[in-house]
Amino acid sequence: MTEYMIWLQAVMGAGSIRAVKALEHFGSAEAVYAADITERSKSGIFTQAELNRMRKYRLSSAKEVIADCHSYRTEIITLGDKRYPECLSSTENPPLVLYVNGAFPDFDSTPAVCIVGPRKVSDYGKKAAYSLGMRLSAAGITVVSGGAVGADYYAHAGALKAGGKTVLVMACGIGSGYLIKNEPLRKRVEEVGCIISEYPPGTKVTRFSFPVRNRIMSALALTTVVVEAPEKSGALITANHALEQGREVFVIPGSPDSEDYAGSNALLRDGARPLLDASDIFNEYIPKFPDKIDIANAYKKRENTAKTEKTEKIPENGKKILSETLSKEAKIVYNHLDKHKFYPEEITGTGLDSQQLLAALTELEIELLIHALPGGCYEKC
Repeated sequence: MTEYMIWLQAVMGAGSIRAVKALEHFGSAEAVYAADITERSKSGIFTQAELNRMRKYRLSSAKEVIADCHSYRTEIITLGDKRYPECLSSTENPPLVLYVNGAFPDFDSTPAVCIVGPRKVSDYGKKAAYSLGMRLSAAGITVVSGGAVGADYYAHAGALKAGGKTVLVMACGIGSGYLIKNEPLRKRVEEVGCIISEYPPGTKVTRFSFPVRNRIMSALALTTVVVEAPEKSGALITANHALEQGREVFVIPGSPDSEDYAGSNALLRDGARPLLDASDIFNEYIPKFPDKIDIANAYKKRENTAKTEKTEKIPENGKKILSETLSKEAKIVYNHLDKHKFYPEEITGTGLDSQQLLAALTELEIELLIHALPGGCYEKC
């Protein structure tokens, strides 16, 4: 039953290799729960810390998690369920429980690509993540990323711009309040794709949860693309997970003189495949998904975007006429930006409330029209 799987995942911890071994040895999570301390110890599977947690963590706590999921409209998918992806269950340490908001894809029959990069991503990296996310999504490929600021953000945003599906894998519980500024993005992802976590709703993020989370991102995708990575980067952890799982890794090459690409270029040196254009991915996977990858639509989207940019006119008042795909609120806010650098509270006369203003700023950042700076400041791009 679900509560026993939640209990076992809680006592074993996220990313545990021994959790699956416990299921195999005892037959079920319920059997692990029912076993006494002697049986658990004799199995040789559990550490002393895990045995201690088994005595302290009550099944009632797992039932409370289920109640929380109802409050958050969160679906629970456990290892062994029909909907649990085989591409994830076949890994060394699959999550026993997945918490999902939105429409969970059939990852085993859907082409998906994981796009990763650093939080402090260069302007080139932002555009690369955004463009790749948009083109892959337009072709019918699901874009997977981690929902952080930086490259993740732009990969999701590009997929949303194309009107395709994107999946956001969190390193904390749904509804935890992590990265409030990305809440509008998460809401949009949930509307057209889904948010996934192996942590119960409300669980706070830790520095250890990011590398553990990354194995899920790489496992759900056919390949992982590193758009940019310095020498020490979480993107490299995801790439290593992908390689260990037998997945392909593509890397966008960068200047050997740039520290932003030290990690990326090291991956290329060690055998990762260079990504020069989205067609490199299309050519690799269209034989496997001939009826699900639409290359023509991907390039049609790009041509239409370029055409729109070229035919854009500047009205007499000097304000830029923005893309028709932008919301009315985003256009209003942009046309009220009288400074190159500004704070949200300095934008006046829009007639928008604070929530509308925040959503509009997020949309403008997605479109690379403005850029967030430290301290809550923005600047025009």
